[in-house]
Amino acid sequence: MIARGIVLSLVAAFASAILAEEPANGPIVVVDSAGKEHKLTAVRLSAGSRRLAFLADPKGTTEDAKKGPIALEVREPKSTTFAKGVVTLIPISCVESVKYEYDKQRLTVAVKGQDPVPGTLQFRGINVFLLEGKNGDASTKFTGGAPKDGCKSIAWPGAKPLASRAVGTTWSVQIVHPAAAAPPLTVRNLKAILSFPGGVEQLLDTLPVRKGESLKLDAKVKNLEIIAVDPNTQMAAIEATVEGSPERLIAVPLMQDLGNRTGTITGFIGEVDCGWKFFPMHTIKVMKPAG
Repeated sequence: MIARGIVLSLVAAFASAILAEEPANGPIVVVDSAGKEHKLTAVRLSAGSRRLAFLADPKGTTEDAKKGPIALEVREPKSTTFAKGVVTLIPISCVESVKYEYDKQRLTVAVKGQDPVPGTLQFRGINVFLLEGKNGDASTKFTGGAPKDGCKSIAWPGAKPLASRAVGTTWSVQIVHPAAAAPPLTVRNLKAILSFPGGVEQLLDTLPVRKGESLKLDAKVKNLEIIAVDPNTQMAAIEATVEGSPERLIAVPLMQDLGNRTGTITGFIGEVDCGWKFFPMHTIKVMKPAG
């Protein structure tokens, strides 16, 4: 069972410190497969996005505040070949546009104040965004990422840069990738993410251990290697090296109780300039503070 003290935050103060402002009101501009421009209002993303539920504030006054803001899920070229792989989460309020190049099997996400984020279309169903909205009085749908009839671009009005965040420990994460020489991915302030039924999430800065003291995710960690993840027993075996201690093999129970709720540690999440990067547990080989 997780003690309340090891939960990183109940998120209200955390969220208000780092969220970008909501984009200005205005139509979203979609260029369809034939090159025709459409201006959509009352737009809803029904695929290719998720809520950043770990930023939710139950006392918020809007749906985004209560449930967490919406972010695009982008699979970058240096992701994995798993159906559920590493994703970059970019708050929609920071996105200026998404442009598809179907002949080159790629897309580019323009982010306010940051370098563009590349994406891949090499795998079916990956980086596909479905928009539903109003074109005048008519309801309409557009799909981005489908080679046959997918739209060419989507542009959002009034994008705002992500507010600055506190500088913390930088982590190097080596993922499971078919290219043996694939470089590690770099994130900041790496945390475990605990997911509950109903879309509720909490971040943990300490890993629970089946026997012994919990493992704090800080600069004293020298190396964490994921040896195995067992979905049947909901246990992960991790080889841990921590400053001042010998290397040891620890068992991490993935199902955890917090208050009157039971959640599951689904992976790790770290900050990047454009948002966050989420690593499902099965995609990770080794994690360690960088430098």
